[in-house]
Amino acid sequence: MRLCYLSFLVALLVLLPRSSGAEETYSCSPTPNVLPSQDVDFGRCLFNSLTAFGQDTNGPFAACSRCHYGSEKSDEGVHLVRVANRSGKTTDVLRKTPSLLKAAHNAPFGADGRFATVQDAAKAAILSPVEMRGKSVTPDQLDALAAFVLGLPDSDPESTANFVQPPEPDPATLTLIATGRSVFFGKGLCSTCHAGADLSNHKITTNQVHLTFSAKTDAGGGFVGTGAAQTFKVPSLFYLFSDPPMHNGGLTTVAQIVFFYNESLALGLTYPELSGLAFWLHNCLDPRRTAMPSTC
Repeated sequence: MRLCYLSFLVALLVLLPRSSGAEETYSCSPTPNVLPSQDVDFGRCLFNSLTAFGQDTNGPFAACSRCHYGSEKSDEGVHLVRVANRSGKTTDVLRKTPSLLKAAHNAPFGADGRFATVQDAAKAAILSPVEMRGKSVTPDQLDALAAFVLGLPDSDPESTANFVQPPEPDPATLTLIATGRSVFFGKGLCSTCHAGADLSNHKITTNQVHLTFSAKTDAGGGFVGTGAAQTFKVPSLFYLFSDPPMHNGGLTTVAQIVFFYNESLALGLTYPELSGLAFWLHNCLDPRRTAMPSTC
């Protein structure tokens, strides 16, 4: 038994990605005659680089892509984040890794809305002592990173190539989706906050109403000055299933989302309405889908 265990550990060490600086044999250079704010290729290189910012290559998050990877640009995890406010005070909280696919729809950035731009959010992560531990980053690098991130998913072939197109829904499913759409824009009050073309009003408000996942350990907007205590940004619902819902990943399934808000807002939705809302959320929020169901 001990021999098998040792063999497993050796195999694991061999297969795990190495984080030494020696593995990166390229450097990232700006594209000639392209403005940094439009230089997607430069931004993509920086996004995956382990060394461009002088970061700690032995750290767990040596590159942007160490957390924001794969076709969904999220590890779907919850990690320690050090948040600083305008007074220079810091607090360590647990926050989910957001999917970057929705970045173009999701300002302000950070679960508490403390970053006005992608550049601000990227700079904080790169220089954070608990995230990338980088030493420096230039404005041009930040602009190129923003060009790549705001261009997702189209700026990253992996995000579109690995997306599996869902099958055409049957008539019963189309009926459920239609019910869900009616609930979302009506009795469910969802569109009160998740409004407009971005499916977000971009405000900092409560996302927990009568319940809390954080036990008041995360002051959210109250700590950084963007809102009251325990308030968080209203996220865009696009690419909803690319990362766990809520600021700390407190909900994991669409059923949990609809039942949670039905209870916390005392909406009084019936089971068919809850089921329909779940089907609408599940089928109508990923723009990579080439043919949206007709009842979305």
